[in-house]
Amino acid sequence: MRRMVPLLTAALLALLLAGCGSSSNNDTNSPSTIPETSPSSSSEQSQPTATNSSEPTAEPSKDNAEQPADNAEVALKDAAANIVELLRDRDLASLSDWIDPRQGLRFSPYSHIDSESSQVFKSGELPDFKDTNLLTWGIADGSGEPIELTFRDYYDKFVYNQDFAEAPNVTVNHTLAKGTTLFNGTEVYPGASYVEFFFPGFDAQFEGMDWQSLVLVFVPSGEDWKLVSIVHGQWTT
Repeated sequence: MRRMVPLLTAALLALLLAGCGSSSNNDTNSPSTIPETSPSSSSEQSQPTATNSSEPTAEPSKDNAEQPADNAEVALKDAAANIVELLRDRDLASLSDWIDPRQGLRFSPYSHIDSESSQVFKSGELPDFKDTNLLTWGIADGSGEPIELTFRDYYDKFVYNQDFAEAPNVTVNHTLAKGTTLFNGTEVYPGASYVEFFFPGFDAQFEGMDWQSLVLVFVPSGEDWKLVSIVHGQWTT
């Protein structure tokens, strides 16, 4: 009996040690011991990708793409403002510098340019205000009679008959004038641009039918603009 006690003790110790080993293995393989990835950690890992995708590219923005057109319009309005002041000051010498050397400068008494009857002058060939020669400038609206005037008289009636430098409305490539005679400047000069100086009327009793306009027609010349036509506008029947 005494000899069996040590054997039983040894067997019990062996069983206890085997049980501890099994418990240790189960704890190690438990899912609860694996650190979970928190949502914040996941977003931090994906954040660089999202940031990189939103970085600016080398392509020009839409605003930048439209900038050249904006600059061209500003230059065109500046050119028109300079010319309308020359017309106000009757500075023909400076006006000649703006005339397109190839096409010259056409004067039209009405919005619809008659390329057959209107007068065209090359740079340096504008008549003088003292010139007494009668020229035919077109056909008078209503009567159908030839418009025969000296350069000075035509200028006073169909060029600067109002202070267009102070016109309340100035538009680019768009006319405010309304009437039966439509502006055809871009048909006579394909690819041209124009600036209109517009008075909507002077006497309320006429309800706007006494409007007056001056249209300056330009063609591009390198980085500059050249004047090809001065068009007078008014109500026609």
